[in-house]
Amino acid sequence: MTFPPGRAGVDHAPFAPGHHQGVFYSIQYLRGIASLMVLLYHAGYDLNLITEQGRPHWLAAGVDIFFVISGFVMVASTSDRAVTARGFLASRIARVVPIYWLATLAMVAVLAVRGKELPGIGEVVQSFLFIFYFNERVQDTSPILGPGWTLNYEIYFYLVFAALIRLPIAKRIAVMTVLFVVITGLRPLVPSDHAFLTRMTSPIPLEFVAGMVIGYCRARIMHAPASLGFAAVLLGFGALALLDPPLPRVAFFAPPAVLIVFGSVILERLFGRRRFGPLGALGDISYSLYLTHPLLLAIFIPIVVPPHLAMPLGALIVAASIGIGFVTYRWVEVPATRAARRLLGGPRSPSRSPGTTDMKPTAD
Repeated sequence: MTFPPGRAGVDHAPFAPGHHQGVFYSIQYLRGIASLMVLLYHAGYDLNLITEQGRPHWLAAGVDIFFVISGFVMVASTSDRAVTARGFLASRIARVVPIYWLATLAMVAVLAVRGKELPGIGEVVQSFLFIFYFNERVQDTSPILGPGWTLNYEIYFYLVFAALIRLPIAKRIAVMTVLFVVITGLRPLVPSDHAFLTRMTSPIPLEFVAGMVIGYCRARIMHAPASLGFAAVLLGFGALALLDPPLPRVAFFAPPAVLIVFGSVILERLFGRRRFGPLGALGDISYSLYLTHPLLLAIFIPIVVPPHLAMPLGALIVAASIGIGFVTYRWVEVPATRAARRLLGGPRSPSRSPGTTDMKPTAD
């Protein structure tokens, strides 16, 4: 994406370096689609337009697409430059934490206004520190802001990625694969009622690793025929929407999510020559949209409307959520990220050679 004059990329669209001007348009568009999937899932669920049996509705796979994208972006944004663990984590913290903390506090305010039970200090601390815990108020393993459980995995991934950042990418991928497989293998030994250990032994982190593999092979992948890219994307979304195998979430959602990201990278050569403004804008605001739409839903939950009004109300909520996402991105996310980067000093490299630039933040 081309940035407006006088505005650095670090303050604008969170693209992954490694392509033309640091931009992967296909991934940006996919982030917008994934954020819309999650919004539709939550709105549809709260309006009883979506029913589930044993596994979340396929629209929830937008989260799994985000996880694969995150792995891709972390490799694409660090592979061609020297980045320290400190610089990497500083960039990640500046990108993820400020608006998440603000959205969490906003949720506390919504609960207070609605006269709901408020979270205690311990719950706030665990939410702020991205720690999995059993939430007694909602009887689920959930932070104060519901979607925050995915950020717990993001931070977990970032910490491991940073710890191994000095390794060559191929070795880093191999070590992380073995590590996450071993940890997942410990799950049968974990008490089913232990919220933290149950979540930490989930196979979800392997979705990040799959994205890392795509990021590592991106140069070769982008030379594949566009027809293969379209086929992979269509097959991935088709499998999610049309199939219903008796499999747990990750076993079913992960392969299509990987296919979709893989196909999108192939199509980068096509999307790099064309611009789809609305999708790009939706990609820009995807993190703000992801964190703020639960606030709007929380204001109205429980939503009780006649069946014939559920769909129009759902459309109104989706439109309003996107609008709030745009406002939040422009007036909260961008300034907060900029301020956090100034406070943390931004990414730093052990050495700087001519032509190198700081790692841009990415929304995951």
